[in-house]
Amino acid sequence: MASSGGLDRETASQVVLNISARDQGVQPKFSYAQLVVAILDVNDQRPLFSQPDGYQVSLAENSPSGTELLVLSVTDGDLGDNGTVRFSLQEAEPSVTAVGPLVAPRRVFRLDPVSGKLSTISQLDREEQDHYSLQVLATDLGSPPLSSVARVNVSLLDVNDNSPVFYPVQYFAHIQENEPAGSYVTIVSASDPDLGPNGTIKYSISAGDNSRFQIHGQTGVITTKIALDREEKTAYQLQIVATDGGNLQSQNQAIVTITVLDTQDNPPVFNQVVYSFVVFENVALGYHVGTVFASTMDLNTNITYLITTGDQRGMFAINKVMGQITTASIIDREEQAFYQLKVVASGGAITGDTMVNITVKDLNDNSPHFLHAVESVNVVENWKAGHTIFQAKAVDPDEGVNGMVIYSLKQNPKGLFTINEQNGAISLIGPLDINAGSYQVEILASDMGVPQRSSSFILTVSVHDVNDNPPVFDQLSYEVTISESEPVNSRFFKVQASDRDSGANGEVAYSIIEGNSGDAFGIFPDGQLYIKSELDRELQERYILLVVASDRAVEPLSATVNVTIILEDVNDNRPLFNSTNYVFYFEEEQNGGSSVGKISAVDKDFGQNGEVRYSFENMQPDFELNTISGEITSTHQFDRETLMRQRGAAVFSLTVIVTDQGLPKPLKDQATVQIYMKDINDNAPKFLKDLYQATISELAANLTQVLRVSASDVDEGSNGLIHYSVIKGNEENQFTIDSGTGQVTLIGKLDHEATASYSLIIQAVDSGTVSLSSTCTLSIDVLDENDNSPSFPKSTLLVDVLENMRIGELVSSVTATDSDSGDNADLHYSITGTNNHGTFSISPNTGSIFLAKKLDFETQSLYKLNITAKDQGRPPRSATMSVVIHVRDFNDNPPNFPPGDVFKSIVENIPVGSSVISVTAHDPDADINGQLTYAIIQQMPRGNHFSIDEVRGTIFTNAEIDREFANLFELTVKATDQAVPVESRRFALKNVTILVTDQNDNVPTFISQNALAANPSVVIGSVLTTIIAADPDEGANGEVEYEIINGDTETFIVDRYSGDLRVAAALVPSQLIYNLIVSATDLGPERRKSTTEMTVILQGLDGPVFTQSKYITILKEGEPIGTNVISIEAASPRGSEGANALVTYTIISGADNSFHIDPESGDLIATKRLDRERRSKYSLLVRADDGLQSSDMRINITISDVNDHIPKFSKPVTNFHSDIEQFSWLHSIDDDSGVNGEITYTVSEDDVDGMFFLNPVTGVFNLTRILDYEVQQYYILTVHGGDGGGQFTTIRVYFNILDVNDNPPLFSMPSYSTSLMENLPPGSTILNFNVTDADDGMCSFIF
Repeated sequence: MASSGGLDRETASQVVLNISARDQGVQPKFSYAQLVVAILDVNDQRPLFSQPDGYQVSLAENSPSGTELLVLSVTDGDLGDNGTVRFSLQEAEPSVTAVGPLVAPRRVFRLDPVSGKLSTISQLDREEQDHYSLQVLATDLGSPPLSSVARVNVSLLDVNDNSPVFYPVQYFAHIQENEPAGSYVTIVSASDPDLGPNGTIKYSISAGDNSRFQIHGQTGVITTKIALDREEKTAYQLQIVATDGGNLQSQNQAIVTITVLDTQDNPPVFNQVVYSFVVFENVALGYHVGTVFASTMDLNTNITYLITTGDQRGMFAINKVMGQITTASIIDREEQAFYQLKVVASGGAITGDTMVNITVKDLNDNSPHFLHAVESVNVVENWKAGHTIFQAKAVDPDEGVNGMVIYSLKQNPKGLFTINEQNGAISLIGPLDINAGSYQVEILASDMGVPQRSSSFILTVSVHDVNDNPPVFDQLSYEVTISESEPVNSRFFKVQASDRDSGANGEVAYSIIEGNSGDAFGIFPDGQLYIKSELDRELQERYILLVVASDRAVEPLSATVNVTIILEDVNDNRPLFNSTNYVFYFEEEQNGGSSVGKISAVDKDFGQNGEVRYSFENMQPDFELNTISGEITSTHQFDRETLMRQRGAAVFSLTVIVTDQGLPKPLKDQATVQIYMKDINDNAPKFLKDLYQATISELAANLTQVLRVSASDVDEGSNGLIHYSVIKGNEENQFTIDSGTGQVTLIGKLDHEATASYSLIIQAVDSGTVSLSSTCTLSIDVLDENDNSPSFPKSTLLVDVLENMRIGELVSSVTATDSDSGDNADLHYSITGTNNHGTFSISPNTGSIFLAKKLDFETQSLYKLNITAKDQGRPPRSATMSVVIHVRDFNDNPPNFPPGDVFKSIVENIPVGSSVISVTAHDPDADINGQLTYAIIQQMPRGNHFSIDEVRGTIFTNAEIDREFANLFELTVKATDQAVPVESRRFALKNVTILVTDQNDNVPTFISQNALAANPSVVIGSVLTTIIAADPDEGANGEVEYEIINGDTETFIVDRYSGDLRVAAALVPSQLIYNLIVSATDLGPERRKSTTEMTVILQGLDGPVFTQSKYITILKEGEPIGTNVISIEAASPRGSEGANALVTYTIISGADNSFHIDPESGDLIATKRLDRERRSKYSLLVRADDGLQSSDMRINITISDVNDHIPKFSKPVTNFHSDIEQFSWLHSIDDDSGVNGEITYTVSEDDVDGMFFLNPVTGVFNLTRILDYEVQQYYILTVHGGDGGGQFTTIRVYFNILDVNDNPPLFSMPSYSTSLMENLPPGSTILNFNVTDADDGMCSFIF
């Protein structure tokens, strides 16, 4: 008995078989038995975490040691030891307790191996590390054991466990007395590493004079409350406390000393604004870094020094009397490479400050450090030499060459491995033996400092078998249907794939790689699909997942399958109105049953779940609602004005309901419907009075308001909008009425003596489509006044003057009359309105007008003066007339074109005489002085292709324009005025560029051969020839497509774009000739086409037979002319006798004038020296002909390289300007190929100090140590660039070293002393200092 299929204990732990036995008798006898087969367990199930995608845990940072985070849960379907699981913690992201690469991470968490309980074993601090990522391994006790991995992410929650901390603690500030309230004093700063409100700081004054000072609670800015008086108090001291959002206060309060200054105070002044010092790391405690010095003009003032900021860790100390800065702790450049200290000098109550920059220089005090002491890597036994298997990485925090790491192998088993010295890449140089199991390789990382430091680590290389079978799914695709309401985490389908390999190579894991939009589904490692997030058919009704099955090999193989998931609908969407508030306007007086409006709702569900019905929430006697369509209609006729009187509003507010037909319980939605009654014009306007009366003075000003009439209309909108008009009694147009307000206004001049009263009939009209109206009467009485004014004989006077008139000349005179007498008739003249800018003046008594300023016709040719004559009455009256002065011109301006050249684009072949562009110039002169004529004085290219209208300046085509002749024309246009005499004429020139764009005016022309010979046995798809047609047009107009339009279209095809003619079907030897009609069509808008006849002649099957099926050879470049390249031979099938026995050879194509074939011997000879760099391959078509038939053969020739080019540098001499951090790069090329073109760079013995390192492959220069300009200002090196074939060239490289300010000025003596007389006059020389600086340029400038 044997099993016929695979057994799975986890599916069925035993199999019960009913067995029958039958003899072979005539009447066979039977016997029965039952066989129970117990299935024994094997370890084939991996432990499965309850959350395979990982766990998220949050924990307060002050949780005590031993706090439980979570209990991990796994399932394993196996029995006994195979199903017993133990937990372990893999290496986590470390929590570093101290700074530096060699500090080991402390243990923070403990995982119980049996229960899976994860807890803390030490105190946590969020400010030290706020997140941990742990990797948990669950392993069963089977043999061999199986395991799975899950990640636990632990986030620490902040608690208020840090008080604010001030730095600095001591602040010094000064302020001038009498500064206004609110003046800035200083700013204090504290920090709190907690988060959110716990880290939000508020400042306040805890001690000191808070009546004179205030502090901003958020920014820490201290300002004055009042103006300070130095005579009242010279100094103040404040204590500032910082409080966080959790009410923790700073343990040390900030002390702020504020000094009030007057103009006589002299604060200490440092002799440098900024000090810069350099110190090496690891110097002894008390090392002298530098000295600062401050002085004051006040006598008997002792100055003390204090470091206030920039040294929070207390690395430096300062002598408070001498100003000497020394080290107070061991300085490590890797912790901090630069310090900026603020030093305060106190002289009594007032202070001064300076900045001190301290740069820490590096020593080689760190060894290279690998991240791990031991690493492992999996490799496959068939990997070839050169395969990279591991990338070693070591870091060295030192600077420059001290931190530059190189790699080597300290232990290399059997010499099978090699390492890249620069990047640490380890690769194979020999075959691996799977029987060896693994290899131990020790890798050494060394820096380039002095003394050199190094470290190493062990790499375990495990060798694995070749993975040669991919997983295979049991179906080509899957399809499954599920309800959209299936809960999250439901398992609904399982895919299955198998792998014929053994071990890890045959273990299959599954994942989803495509189609899982919204991360809706997940898959367990055993292929079980489950719902990962809520489904919604209305968002997506179908998913097509691409599931991949991968084995667990070092180089895994995989297979994919499509899983189609279809979602069934449930009634989970209620219908929704397309608006929550509908507004309809319904015109009054319509018959019952008229349509009011339509409501609409949609339901995203399917079938009955998505069918909707409409209804009113309450019965409505005035309206009906169609339950299917949602149409609302009226039940009777409405009158808007009646509704307004009865209800106070002509609007109905209804609530409508929409319900779907889903089961078991329909869903619904509701909306509000507002129906507004729309007015029609059924009421006429009505005036408040039938008769209105008003009076007005005859001297009333224009636009004087007379009276306002008013009418009303109970209709709505435009039907109630009233417009007023005067329909009778205003024949003199003395009055106007505002059509909107009814305001009557005077617009004419009244005269009581002419008309004493007016009776106006006013009409009010509404704005309805068919308007309604009513009228009233307005009676206006005109009151009499004194109304005589001066009068001019005419309103306008025209005067012509010459442009060159002299100042002071009389221009013209004006005179007015007044019928009054005495003062009322005494007239005075003035210019009351003008644009003359003071050009003219007038005599006030006579009215004579004179020229006051020089005239310029081009600036202003016309002047308009308003001359006013005013009498002396009370009130005075006046009259005004207009004087128009024309200035006559003479020719004093040349024509002027607008700035810039003129560009115009035209299409070729436009008709002769077509307008192209108009170029116009402007001449400010008048008449013929400003009249211009135009001419083209030059055309490029020549040919008079264009002409110009001499009056309008319009350029026309004068000849045919062909882009293929010229695509650009340049014209010079001349504009000339018509002044007389001709000698006084002026002109201007303008360049005009005309661009010609293409038209499809050329037909493609065939330039390829129209006949060819073909071998009847040619393979289908072979290219027989390339058809070429040329079209000189541009762009798409010149692009050509090919097509066979007639002939043997079943046998041949042509490539539409390339023109390649290919064989589409087997050629028939008996049909010796094929004829084709081929068209070539361009791609222009109006496509042009030409055709050609193509003849294909079949070669006879009994043509000469070549001795080889193909000819391939290699020829060295540079071989002499006459070199025999190859010999071909063909024999006639008709034997060696007769006229047809002699075979001759010719080259059909591909020779490029580089080869010749002997027609009788078939020897192919080189006719020129060949150059591989110009052309590296040739393909010749050679024909053998016996006089009756011919055969063709292709000869492929490859030109091999010889080292005939030396490397060439991009420049014969290279100059670099370098400082200590720059690198430089050389570039050269070699036209040869292979090793002949590979360039290696070397430096000759010029670099005796070994200052530079030249990478032999990349040509990059690196510095091996720090440059010093004061030691050597430049370097000259000779670089040798050689290829692999022995050719080389050299170049001179010049490095100019740029100076940096790295040397302080030095006095010639450490101290100076002198004596002087007390009566020595000011400016006398007391002492000469000799100071030198080793730097150069501005760096050595001493002041």
